[in-house]
Formats: sequence, structure tokens, C-alpha cells
Amino acid sequence: MALFDHVQKNLDTATVVVLGVTLWLTYALGLGIYRVFFHPLSKVPGPWLAAATQWYETYYELVPNGGGAFTKRIKQMHEQYGTIVRINPNEVHIDDPEYYETIYSNKPYDKLLSFENRFNMPHATFMTAHADVHKRRRNAVAPFFATNKVRGHGPFIQSLVDKISQRMTDEYSGQKKPLVLNDVFGCLSGDVITNLAFARSYHLIESQKWESPFTTAVSNLVHTSHWTTQFVWIIPLMNCIPDKVVMALSPIFKPIVEFRLAMEAQVRDLLSGESKEIKEASHKTLFTEILASGLPPEELTMLRLQNEAVSVIGAGFETTRWSLTVASYYILANPSVYQTLREELIAAMPDPSKILTWGELQKLPYLSACIEEALRLGYGVVQRSPRISRDSFFHYKNYLIPPGTGVSSDAYHMHHHEEIFPDSYTYRPERWLGNPKGPDGVKYLSRYNVAFSRGSRTCLGMPMAYCEMFIALATVFRRHELQLFETTKEEVSFHHDMVTPQPPYGSKGVRVLVK
Repeated sequence: MALFDHVQKNLDTATVVVLGVTLWLTYALGLGIYRVFFHPLSKVPGPWLAAATQWYETYYELVPNGGGAFTKRIKQMHEQYGTIVRINPNEVHIDDPEYYETIYSNKPYDKLLSFENRFNMPHATFMTAHADVHKRRRNAVAPFFATNKVRGHGPFIQSLVDKISQRMTDEYSGQKKPLVLNDVFGCLSGDVITNLAFARSYHLIESQKWESPFTTAVSNLVHTSHWTTQFVWIIPLMNCIPDKVVMALSPIFKPIVEFRLAMEAQVRDLLSGESKEIKEASHKTLFTEILASGLPPEELTMLRLQNEAVSVIGAGFETTRWSLTVASYYILANPSVYQTLREELIAAMPDPSKILTWGELQKLPYLSACIEEALRLGYGVVQRSPRISRDSFFHYKNYLIPPGTGVSSDAYHMHHHEEIFPDSYTYRPERWLGNPKGPDGVKYLSRYNVAFSRGSRTCLGMPMAYCEMFIALATVFRRHELQLFETTKEEVSFHHDMVTPQPPYGSKGVRVLVK
């Protein structure tokens, strides 16, 4: 005690600060040296700075090109170092099409914990990190997304597309008035998922300017995702601040908070038994399925169901909207593709008022090929989603990757392997005709299209996305003649990885004129 008092009396503030900084720098230097030279991943190639510190990833996610540049930086790493690279102190990225399904398999791998809470909905199925908890939650919602269930919703989806088609005729045909397809398809996807999941309609396709509150909310949400991933304390801090204060301090969070509160209100009505829409619904809603799934009470709380609601709408809305927009652009930008598709649709549906069912549309080879190619170049979720094995090694070539390590790949890398997809940045539906096989002559080419991922965490909404895309594209391109208006490839190009691919800042979207 006497020694402590002596030190305390003889050390001024400046000395304490210098000592503290020195100790911290010594620790940081020692940690960096350990990670680069002695860590179990030290033999995996990659930039030494990426191995030494997480700040390398943070920089590329937040700074260059306005943020979201790390995925393209990873591609540069592979070009320099090979098929396996160490992209941060505890994660490797593997760019090998034949290894993708080893990472994204049906084994009970966890997701990276820091990804779980980046959207402030850690209890949603999509965000759940722990494999066992994810499986339980996924099993509860899977019946809602089953192919046969979605097939039964086909007439309803068609009715929404019919309303859009009528508006295109009444308000845009021959008017030289640009129609922004991003907004149109956003309204469609929003109305589909809210009606089917919650039996509640926002009538987005009837809004005068094709306005959707989900567009702004989801856009702002994904544009904050890198900050909340790199600095995990942001979300807990925000949760300690009243919503009104958060919205006042940061306008970007206002639509996000309003979106969350709207979902809370829906869940509250459901749990209280006062939801008139759900009582009168002609179909089982998402929450009907969840409540009947036998989940324990702790899985049926307000917070848990609110997280699920936000997740389902966000995922079901954004990726489908983008895929439809990408498909429409490339079809219109390639006259031969446009002509071939029109001829197929006219032959299959001589009467444009009678659109085939989803099941029948799936039998049209060129329409199917156009959709597959749009999914390939739209990527789905473009950001990597690392998998973690708790108790076993990943084996890749001569590398043993220990338990607890993040291992990842992504659609962007998969979809641009030239030996699988020659001229991979070109939209070429013909590559999908005839159900072709990959370069090994064994696997079908479709196995390399991973827009919906693979394995135990494959996108549950895949059947619904396909249903919407087939019906919407078949209806719009059978009934209407369109042409691009002041729109270039930039509007559908991947410039920023904000979990989903984003075009350049300031993009006006894919605009068309209805002839």
C-alpha cells in the first residue's frame, strides 16, 4: 500500500497517459506479431496487414468508393494470392467453385456472431448465428415458404401484377413519361410479402408515385450495416436511446425506426388476438405458421416475432425488387434477347389477357433462361456470409482451418468464373438453354448459380421470388412494349456491397417508356 501511495504521488497525469499508451501499443504490436507469424492461420496467404488487424477490413468497408468496397478488394486478393486468402485475423475466403458446397453445406455450421446483430434483429431466423437455434426457427417458418404453398398464391400475385399492368396502360402508354422499374417492382414485392405474411395490405402498387416506405427503410438499413458490423457497440447504444431521440439525432434512422414500430404494432395485434386481417385471411400467414409450430414460449415473445417480421419483409422485398430490375434492364438493353423473349411469350400466350400460371411459365425455356441469367448477374446477397465449425477442421488443399475460424465465399466470386460462365459479365440467357452441365460434365450449370446460397441456410424465400419473377416478367413483356429511357448498365452494376449489391450513388434507377 505504501508503494502504491508513493507511485501515485510521484506520477503526474502526463506520465500516466504516456505509460498507458506505451502499454497499449506494446500489446497491439505483440498481438499483430502473433497473428502474422504464430497464429494457426499464419500459413494462409494474404496481405500481412489484413492478418494483423481487423482495421484492414473496416477501412475497405467504410472508406473507399463511399463504402462497401471489401468484396471487390477480396477479389483482388485472390488474383494476387490464389484461391484461398486470409482476409482478416480470423477468417479465410475461398474462391473455388468446387469447394462452395463444402462451406455452404447441410452441416450444422454457425454464422459469424458479429453479423447477427448488425440489423438490430438478432432473433430473426435469417440472422441467427447458432446452428441449432437457427434450425429450430427455420423449421417453424419453412411451411409458409414451401413451393406448393407459394404455388397457391400465384393467382393473388397475378392480380397485383394485373393492376400494375393496367396502370402502365392508363398512365404511361404513349405518354413519353418515364417509369422507374426499381420503384414499381419495389411496390409489387412489398405488397406481396405483407399480404401473404401478415394478411395486411399497404396498397403500395396504388400509390401515385410508386412510393414504398420499405424502399427507404431497407435502403437506409443496408447502408448502415457495415458500421454496425464493424462497431458492434452501435446497436446496443442505440437501443438505450429513446426512439424519438434517435430519429432526431440521425434522420437516416427515422424510416428504420418507423418500420420497426410498424412491425411491432402488427405483432402486438397478432398476440392480442385483435388482428382482424389475420382472422379474415383466406390463407395461413407467416405468424399463423409460427404460432402453430410448437416453439417454446421464449421463441414467441414480442421481440422475437418483431425481429422475424422485419427480417422477412426486408429480405423478401429487396432481393426480389433488385432481381426484377436487373432482368428488365438486360432484356431491354439487348434487342435480340428482347425479340426472342417476346416471340416466345406471344406464342405461348396468344391472348395477352390470359397469362399462364407459374408452373406453366416455368416450362418456357427462354423466359426461364432470362431469369436465371438475371439472378446470376444480380447476385442476390452479394456479401460473404462466413460459416464457423465449432468442433471440426475445414480441409482445403494443404490447409487445415481450425474450429472457430470463419470460412466464406460469395455469389460475386462464384458467378464470375470464366471457365464456368464464359464472358461472365455479359448477359447471355442462351448459356442456360437445354439444362447444360458445368465444365466437369457432371454437375448441372445451375449448381453454380448461388444467388440463393446453398445448404442448411439456403434462402427460404426462393420459391416466392421465382413465382414473382416469372409472373411479373411474363405479364409485363407480353402485354407491353418498352424501351429504356436515359438508362445505362451503370444502373444495375454492382458498385457497393451493402449486403445486397448497390448501383452508384445518385443512380436514378432503370427508367423505361411504355409505347
